[in-house]
Amino acid sequence: MSVEASSDRLRWMSVKNAMTKDAICVRMSSKVKDAWLVLMEADISGAPVVDDKGLLVAVVSVTDIYRAILERYQKARSLRELTAGITDPQSAEKEEMRELSLAIRAVAESPLMSIIPKDQKLLTLSPEDSLERAIKLMAEHSVNRLPVVKGGTVVGIITRQDVICVIAGKPR
Repeated sequence: MSVEASSDRLRWMSVKNAMTKDAICVRMSSKVKDAWLVLMEADISGAPVVDDKGLLVAVVSVTDIYRAILERYQKARSLRELTAGITDPQSAEKEEMRELSLAIRAVAESPLMSIIPKDQKLLTLSPEDSLERAIKLMAEHSVNRLPVVKGGTVVGIITRQDVICVIAGKPR
């Protein structure tokens, strides 16, 4: 298939033909650990976050979780370096492992919405949007997934992997 034909196909193909219809969503009332387990068990790196009525409120990714853990760990490490005079390398390594473990536990027990970036712009598509629009949004905003919504309710999700499969002509 020529580049032009492939480009035309993306322009005219709708999101509903490429999206995953049964999107795995997590509840905004969840703890981070519950959402994290859902992501790990489904072998996915992110998911839409919905309220109790099933309306989309955010998108969470493992990167959000890792970022929250790293921030908490770095704060603890900075505090230790300022206050403790640990010079023994073994003791320092033990303390680092303890701090990391505590950071993971603290974030895991936190409310899910506490780790969602405050400046997160909620990007969505409708099932009728073109695949070309999905690709442009993903590229412009450096996101790996876009929820597909109808009336505020998640009806699917389209990921970079979905797009790659369509371009490659590989059924999902």
